[in-house]
Amino acid sequence: MAKNVIINNGSGTANLINDTYSVAANVNGYDNTSILPSSVEIIEGTNSYAFTISATGTLTLHVTEDGTSTGTPIVGATFVRTDSTGTEYGATITTDSNGDAIFNNVPYATENAPTIYYKQTASDGDHEYSSAVASTTMTTSAETIQIQNTVGALRTITLTDANYSNMPIGTGTVTLTN
Repeated sequence: MAKNVIINNGSGTANLINDTYSVAANVNGYDNTSILPSSVEIIEGTNSYAFTISATGTLTLHVTEDGTSTGTPIVGATFVRTDSTGTEYGATITTDSNGDAIFNNVPYATENAPTIYYKQTASDGDHEYSSAVASTTMTTSAETIQIQNTVGALRTITLTDANYSNMPIGTGTVTLTN
C-alpha cells in the first residue's frame, strides 16, 4: 500500500507500519529519480527518516559595474543560497574572471518552478553591493541573472589638528581598513 507524505518546508509526517518501502518522489523542479535512498526499512523505535533529492539546473549570477551582460566584470564577489529568511545553505560561490558566480544543481521547471533564494555576501572591496535576499524562478535548465555592483562612492576625508580647531594637516595618509 502506498503512503503519500506531504512535504512542507522540508518535512512531513505519516503513520507507517514497520515494513520495507520503495521510495519515489514527486517534487517540482527536481530530478525525481535521484531520490536517495530509493528504499527504506521502517523499524520499531526509529521515527525519523531522511531522504535527499537533486536538481540539475544551472543558475549564473553575472556581476558587472553597470549590471549588464557587457559591463566590466566584478571578480571576487561572493554569493550563497538561502531560504526566504536569509538562512544560508551550502558553499559560498565566488565570481570568476568573467564576473560569473555559478550555482549548479538548482531546481527548474517549465511550470510552477520553485523559488530559488540567494544573497550576495561580499564584493571585490572596490564596489558596493546589496546583501538583501533575492529570489528567482527558473523555467529553463540554465539561466543568467545580471547583477550590478557599483563603484564605491567618492568620499571626502578631512584631517585636522586636534589642538588647533579646523587647522588642516598639510600632508599624510589616513588608512581605513574594513
